[in-house]
Amino acid sequence: MSPRLRDFLVTPEGLVFSCVSYAHPPGRYLAFLRYYPCRGGDRRWNGRSYCKVASTGESFEYLERHHPVYLFSHGGARLQAVPHERVERVLSPRRRLTDLLESPRDALEEKAARLAELFSGAVPLRSLGVTGSLLPGLHLQSSDIDLVVYGVENHRRARLRLGELLRAGAVDEPSREEWRRMYEKRFPLERTLSFEEFLWHERRKFHRGSFMGTTFDLLLVRENAGERWGRESYRRLGLVEVECLVEDASLAFDYPARYAVSCDGCDVEEVVSYTHTYAGQAFEGERIAVRGYLEEVESTRRSYLRILVGTSREAAGEFIRVVAPQGYSSF
Repeated sequence: MSPRLRDFLVTPEGLVFSCVSYAHPPGRYLAFLRYYPCRGGDRRWNGRSYCKVASTGESFEYLERHHPVYLFSHGGARLQAVPHERVERVLSPRRRLTDLLESPRDALEEKAARLAELFSGAVPLRSLGVTGSLLPGLHLQSSDIDLVVYGVENHRRARLRLGELLRAGAVDEPSREEWRRMYEKRFPLERTLSFEEFLWHERRKFHRGSFMGTTFDLLLVRENAGERWGRESYRRLGLVEVECLVEDASLAFDYPARYAVSCDGCDVEEVVSYTHTYAGQAFEGERIAVRGYLEEVESTRRSYLRILVGTSREAAGEFIRVVAPQGYSSF
């Protein structure tokens, strides 16, 4: 069985990649380098010291210098992917959570297990998992918890459950200092959203909270996605900035986040984003301002235009923001 989105792949060199797609090119799995063995690293796994990748640029530079076999080009884009024969282990978020529920080994693992149980009233435990640093056991006690929710409807229920837990005081909203830390992490290069804009958008998503002093995310993985590599091709046309009306946001928390839109004076039908900052950024009926790269999409059925936001993880100079929502004056 092929690895799934948010599974981790371990290579013979000990590199740890995160699977980043539902569809993969022949002979490879699209994945992004997350951790690599290094001297003096602050994380330990299998008797080795590890470093965490700090940025998109760093990951490509490291692979170009040390392991170019994990780089390839497609349609003019530079991508990271693991050849099938170089997958030594596949780490599953579901299996990892099962292990944590049965025998947590430290305080953060116990906290992650307890957090998952808080959501089990709304989502079956078999539809939950943990990814991020907890998945390979490369976490620090200061690490966040990335809780995977399998299925669009389950993810919706988990977000509703988070609202209930917040109102009951079982979990907390991140503190302003924690929000600020997330903001600095999301915008390391260019502040395309102000902190107050970022905070307004994030607080209404109900996909992030704080449990016993640890921040956590609710991450969607679709079941039975049915996507195949090569079904669509993309031609980049240039950087644009437009306003659109969101017609459908049912996959706004997916990877990539998807928004079906209609635009005044343009033929754009979809806005997509590969950066977590813009997941769940807008809902049906809202107007959004978008800055990203216009692409022509060709498939066997039709062609259409979309805007891609997040050509890098940091998405410098690109954004999605709701236009003049209620409460916008607080920005």
